[in-house]
Amino acid sequence: MLRAEKHRTSIEQVKCDRSARYFIHTYCMIEEPKLDTTEWIPFHLWPFQTDTLRILIDDDKILILKARQLGLTWLVVAVALHLMLFTAGAVILIFSAGDTAAVNFLERIKGMHTRLPEWLQSSIVTDNDHELELGNGSRARSFASTKKAGRSFTGTMAILDEADWIEWFKQVMNAVKPTIDNGGKMVMLSSPDKDKPHSPFKNLWRNAQESASSYTPVFLSWQVHPHRDDEWYQQQIADAETIDDVHQEYPSSPEEALSGRASSKRFNSEWIDNCRGDATPIYPEDVPAIPGLTIYRQYAATRTYAISVDTCEGDPTSDPSPATVFCIETWEEVAHLFGRFEPDTLAGYIQQIGYYYGEAVLCVERNNHGHAVHLALHRDDYPNIYQNPHDDKDGWLSSSKYKTLAVNNAATCLKAGDCVIHTQATRVELLAIDASTLAAPSGGTDDRAMTLIIGLAMLRWPSAAQQNRGGFAVKY
Repeated sequence: MLRAEKHRTSIEQVKCDRSARYFIHTYCMIEEPKLDTTEWIPFHLWPFQTDTLRILIDDDKILILKARQLGLTWLVVAVALHLMLFTAGAVILIFSAGDTAAVNFLERIKGMHTRLPEWLQSSIVTDNDHELELGNGSRARSFASTKKAGRSFTGTMAILDEADWIEWFKQVMNAVKPTIDNGGKMVMLSSPDKDKPHSPFKNLWRNAQESASSYTPVFLSWQVHPHRDDEWYQQQIADAETIDDVHQEYPSSPEEALSGRASSKRFNSEWIDNCRGDATPIYPEDVPAIPGLTIYRQYAATRTYAISVDTCEGDPTSDPSPATVFCIETWEEVAHLFGRFEPDTLAGYIQQIGYYYGEAVLCVERNNHGHAVHLALHRDDYPNIYQNPHDDKDGWLSSSKYKTLAVNNAATCLKAGDCVIHTQATRVELLAIDASTLAAPSGGTDDRAMTLIIGLAMLRWPSAAQQNRGGFAVKY
């Protein structure tokens, strides 16, 4: 090689070392399926891939919930290869749902490596179905998911491909825990399995979305693909056996991806989309400091407000006790409270929120723990407590009759798009409500959904006090 050429390649190596994006966009190739064969083409990054790459580089624990065929597996392959080439001794641990898939992931790394310019490639020490070792000491190992997969290895980067489909997910997570504990990178990516709405992977993603874990959640819908449009999507619907199949392969929203199959659900995704809000949390200085309180709209003197509350006992193993604050004129969710609070503590918190929102009417679910909350509200002389016009008693009674009434009312409201829901977790829970039991499936929760359902019942059937205060928006 001529001196000038050596100098150029040396400069290029430095550029690739410093920038994974430059390395991938300039030199990496990926396999593109054709009718009867495949073809290797340059990996020119699309905008959403560049954005995702930035997260993959900057963050250490990443959860990617995605539609299929977005090139995300190839992107993770490229990140792993960059790490192997430019970090001597790097160890990449690859887990997938089956041995064939795990071997295929490793084959992608090998195929991408062999198609780099020779001056970017590393010598190969070991090359078999489950291991690739480079001359600089870096290695990639693939494992099918089993109870003991990868247990004796600590990696620089652990990859769980199609994580929602891994049968032994918890065991694999325990096996790769040393990688996380030692400061390594963990990347989990998957399309959703609609038969497992409360899978460990989905629950991890939900917790991350609610900032309840240290993972970074990423959702990528079918729409991020630059070559897909509404006509393409309608064709997928026409070709599919059920809409659930489309939502599994090509979800439009986290709610579609996280929910179970719609055939047995009380509310469908189109209704929830009708009510989707996009407000982000705000932090007004005059809001009371309450744990678990999210504000979307601050108090406005020209508006009136109502708060619905679902109550539980408040111990560490109980269900949460959420509350939803509505603007009575618009039926928009303006704030949300979520946490495990003992009844007396919960009563104090919702009173503080109620006073902030101009003595908002408080509608507390009438059950065992709800009675304790009502006692505390009366003890403290809170001035605006909802009285159910069906029986003139405090709160909304969660009997079979009145729960059915409230759920049916919520269905009417959601279908018409008459409310605005900003809290994503509430939308996800609504999609999970079973049509026969009117509750969450086994292993799931419906507490946030119930505050929304109870709140819509309160707005639909206001107490005499609410009507006297004015501002109530009659929609039916």
